Amino acid sequence: MRARLAVLAASLAPLLLVPLLFLAVTRSGAQPAPLARRALPLEAYEPARCTWYCHNHGCPHHPHLGAFLSGDDGLFGWTVDALHAAGDVVSPRAPGLGYGAVNLAVFCAVWPGAMLALWVIAVRQRARIIALRRSPA
Repeated sequence: MRARLAVLAASLAPLLLVPLLFLAVTRSGAQPAPLARRALPLEAYEPARCTWYCHNHGCPHHPHLGAFLSGDDGLFGWTVDALHAAGDVVSPRAPGLGYGAVNLAVFCAVWPGAMLALWVIAVRQRARIIALRRSPA
């Protein structure tokens, strides 16, 4: 029973830790970000770091990652193009709305759900390996 509770606690840990880390990051800084926004923030360009200016207008900073990951012709560009294409399928008359809906579905539901599923599988496999090592051969 104790082992099952440990596996359950380890499986559910990301569901607690990730939101707490998210809140800690968004609430840190000189001006804490609001929990809910009604519109995208308008911030000035800062040469030393990315701000909402980069999000809203494209980032003019030199990327730290290689062009394959961060460039418009690489993985980033392919991802944005795929999200736009899926958004056009979901909402053909309002492409921006469809893009936003697909973006939220993929990055707030599908991707985290898949990562949680993989985490649960790994925790269960680890518990099973421990149980097999403890059992007599």
